[in-house]
Amino acid sequence: MTASVKLDDCKYVHLGIFDYLTFREKRLDAEAFKRTQKDGWHFIDCLPYWMPDETCFEDKGFVDEAVAVDLDSIRPYPFEPDACLAIADYSGASAAISPRAVLKRVVDKARGMGLEPFGGFEYEVIFLEEDGETLRAKNWQDVQPALLHNRCWSAVAPAADADFLKLVQDELLAAGISVDHHCMELGPGCVEYTLGTDPLVKAADDAALFKDFIKAISRQQGLTASLVSQLDDGFPGQCGHVILSLKNKEGEPALADPDGAHGLSDLGRAFLGGIVALTPELMSMFAPTVNAYRRLRPGNWAPRAANWGIGNYTCGVRVVTHTPEETRFEFRLPGADIEPHVAAAMMLGAGLWGIENKADPGDPVVGNGRLADVPADRALPLSLEAAAARLAQSDAAKALFGEAFVKHYAARCAAESAAFHAHVSAFERARYLETS
Repeated sequence: MTASVKLDDCKYVHLGIFDYLTFREKRLDAEAFKRTQKDGWHFIDCLPYWMPDETCFEDKGFVDEAVAVDLDSIRPYPFEPDACLAIADYSGASAAISPRAVLKRVVDKARGMGLEPFGGFEYEVIFLEEDGETLRAKNWQDVQPALLHNRCWSAVAPAADADFLKLVQDELLAAGISVDHHCMELGPGCVEYTLGTDPLVKAADDAALFKDFIKAISRQQGLTASLVSQLDDGFPGQCGHVILSLKNKEGEPALADPDGAHGLSDLGRAFLGGIVALTPELMSMFAPTVNAYRRLRPGNWAPRAANWGIGNYTCGVRVVTHTPEETRFEFRLPGADIEPHVAAAMMLGAGLWGIENKADPGDPVVGNGRLADVPADRALPLSLEAAAARLAQSDAAKALFGEAFVKHYAARCAAESAAFHAHVSAFERARYLETS
């Protein structure tokens, strides 16, 4: 159960917009927030261009743009008494290139096809025995994990660290974020959080706020929460799985048919076929950083192919069909650095494309999906640069998400890749200084 809030009880409202990295907000008092309902609200239109180094990847004349407040998004703000949080979306030109607006358009497309999408997210978080000061002093090297005694699915660590883990979950629930469960995962400091199932936009909102809030909670305790896909050579990769199901107009499970092949309906197979077919060309939408591609390598549990299997954790899509009501697709390729709205839009959009094109997913993989043969047309791009180029040329992506979004998002990924290639690392100096 998640917390609810009454706007009249709030003295302050944290009002903001999701960009590709985080929630960008301003703190308004109650009267100022009421004026947004009467007079409207504006936010500078630079957010879709914002990069991790606090620069914009395109230099343009930025101006104020009208935004629309989503009153259904209002939720408690757990870090301040008498406060709540509200989400807004650009309502001008930036709506075409903003992550939450893109997802809402794909959800509207699903509803137009008589389908209601539901989803959830699963994150692996590594807690570090570091704060902002120590990270900077170390130049972000040799970071040390917290919860050193942790082992995967440990019964010891949840007891030994019960106060901290309870604090995290209580704060998330107080923020209106549905948490199904958490458990200890592979490696020191690693905890997996499975968020609850909700209508897809709410699920993506929860997932995006989860990333911000778990970082904030950790800093309050003198720690750092990492959601980097591959934090370092000595750490396991960190997932950001997207889980999706559909209901029809009657509210019944749309992906399932107990009498169908592998328990899937014809619609479910086509939806799955779309995900499998389009994953290679839409990959940058769920692997948006240079680092994301480091996780998809031997030595990690992460799958490495656009394939699927029944309950198979080594495949790109794990299909769960225990009962019709539980039937869902778990997209296991994404890492913890996803922007949830974009990743959810990719998965839902690809599935809807599959329905429209009667896509055939082929046979499920039996055995280790990481070692299974992959047709040449299903091979994944191996870098952000290559993935961005594939997206830019994708006719399916342009039809699903709009040419403006595809052009903008591909350019953003290309700029991020260029920033990485302009940097010379200590590894390169150590490897080449004496030998080249």
